[in-house]
Amino acid sequence: MKSVVLTLLAVLFSGAAMADNIAIQNASFEDSNPLDVSCGSGCAYNNGPIPSWTTTGGQSGSAMLDSSLYTSIPDGSLIAYTNGGTISQTLTGISLLPNSIYTLSVYVGNRFDQQITDYSFSLLAGSSVLNTFSGSNGTITPGTFEEEFLTYTTGSIVTAGDLGIQLTSAGGQGDFDDVQLTVVPVENDSQNDGGPVSTPEPSSLLMLGMGLLGIAGLAVRKQVVI
Repeated sequence: MKSVVLTLLAVLFSGAAMADNIAIQNASFEDSNPLDVSCGSGCAYNNGPIPSWTTTGGQSGSAMLDSSLYTSIPDGSLIAYTNGGTISQTLTGISLLPNSIYTLSVYVGNRFDQQITDYSFSLLAGSSVLNTFSGSNGTITPGTFEEEFLTYTTGSIVTAGDLGIQLTSAGGQGDFDDVQLTVVPVENDSQNDGGPVSTPEPSSLLMLGMGLLGIAGLAVRKQVVI
């Protein structure tokens, strides 16, 4: 029983803290204006606008694409697309926290007919670009989406401004879905090697306490000394 308690302590205090999700409006692009252009049976799209998002340049909108273009959609039935434009959202009232790691993830697609383009997505604070992930959807298996990530770590002083997200294609069609942003707190490495380490969250401590109480109760019932 003692070894079980020690294992729980090791797992909870050596592992990374659980990430908090940051709210993104219409993150999977399921809210849309009427899809008024047909592209075949079960396939339709519009030329925007995309609810909760701002589109600039090129042509951007919402789309429901059938099995002739994708085997499946990451989340829901609709995606966002842009042909040489930018899809962006400002997370009003949400700014950077100090000593934290931010992770932005986006599903990027490559249609079976391979509308190849370079694409990028960025995390911003105000007008400042914090980090950008760039690539070509030609590296993605045709007919599928692939989840891509970028991270940004803050120190004790942070860039001011509301957080923002930008999705961009260079000219051909970029397809995007299921945009997620998470944050996890960090602290200075106790070994002074300069790297951040995760800090246990209150929820982890609560789980630990409940686990220890449960083990203690079991030990009493079985008259086992921990």
